[in-house]
Amino acid sequence: MTIKRPTVTPATKQKLDAILKKHVDLGLIPAATFAVATADSKAEPLYFKAEGDKVFGQPDKGQINEDTILQLMSMTKLMVSLAVLQLVDAGKLTLDEPAIFEKYLPELGKLPIVGAVQDGKSVEHPATKKITVRQILTHTNGTGYDVMVPALGEWVKVNNKATVISTNLTVESFELPLIFEPGEGWNYSLGLDWGGILVERVTGKSLEQYFQENIFKPSGVTTLTFTPPDEAYIKLQQVVTHDPIDNKLVVFPGIRDCSPGSAKGQASGGAGLYGTAHDYLRVLQKGQYDFARLVPHIDVKLIDNAQLTHSLGGFVCTADSSHGRKTGSMWWEGIYKTFYWMDPLTGVTGVFTTQLFAFGVPNEPFDLVFNELERAFYDGLH
Repeated sequence: MTIKRPTVTPATKQKLDAILKKHVDLGLIPAATFAVATADSKAEPLYFKAEGDKVFGQPDKGQINEDTILQLMSMTKLMVSLAVLQLVDAGKLTLDEPAIFEKYLPELGKLPIVGAVQDGKSVEHPATKKITVRQILTHTNGTGYDVMVPALGEWVKVNNKATVISTNLTVESFELPLIFEPGEGWNYSLGLDWGGILVERVTGKSLEQYFQENIFKPSGVTTLTFTPPDEAYIKLQQVVTHDPIDNKLVVFPGIRDCSPGSAKGQASGGAGLYGTAHDYLRVLQKGQYDFARLVPHIDVKLIDNAQLTHSLGGFVCTADSSHGRKTGSMWWEGIYKTFYWMDPLTGVTGVFTTQLFAFGVPNEPFDLVFNELERAFYDGLH
């Protein structure tokens, strides 16, 4: 396959620098990294810029750079998709045979469907359909996050369970009930957490070991991990959120413990990775055209957005974006505003990352700045 090698001019880089610096200096967004590369794994990024305080509002704590460690959160999911599909290619898994789960993930096949909580008890009934690998990769499996689905949040409280967004997890941590029959809906799910457990049980290796041997080392990266060494925490960018009173950015401890030694227990294939934006971009750069083949889509009617469908690796644009990305681009986002996209038609892949907890915030400035940066980048491509 011929690899496209677009370029950007010095003037475009200066424009991107100015956009990022302006919004960070105004305090509209926390420190952020915007970086874009071609699919040539031997080439340096077309553009890379990290701007802002590692700890918001405290410049004496240092500035972010290409060595800054991030909680990548749901950017982890793509790595699980890749690992699962490597096993499919090797003939160790198939996409549509439920028997795989009976062998490797019997717990998943026993999960009931929860309807509501009444009189302090959860109303449940058995699922009649079996889950497949395709469904865990495309979020059509019926699982969900307790922090996003009210019925699951109530179930967790009634059953005295810990949230899945925590540390020291076990397999049991992900055994929340389903919210619909497998294959009959789309919901942002725990599918990739179960996918990570599946990889471990099929290979006999921890998810950390499998990723290092089969994804990270071949990509030439060293910081991506579920269990950062103690010295890495010094490089960790601090999470921020919006003050509920005046909406200004404030330092925030985060939605889970991220102190040294806290990353232990069952690896979360849905949200457990740490690492640098630079290293994540390198993985995307090496794998873009491999990822681009992950195109079997789900029924578009399952997603309430005519411009999106879902591949085995993430959301896929069914039309050109007004901000630059072309039809067929794949993308995903972590809950701390860690975003990646791959645009095989143009021949670029990129990340825009920070550590901002602003879940479901309309007109979030960070998203608007991303739109501005993306448009400026695509306008300057040659």
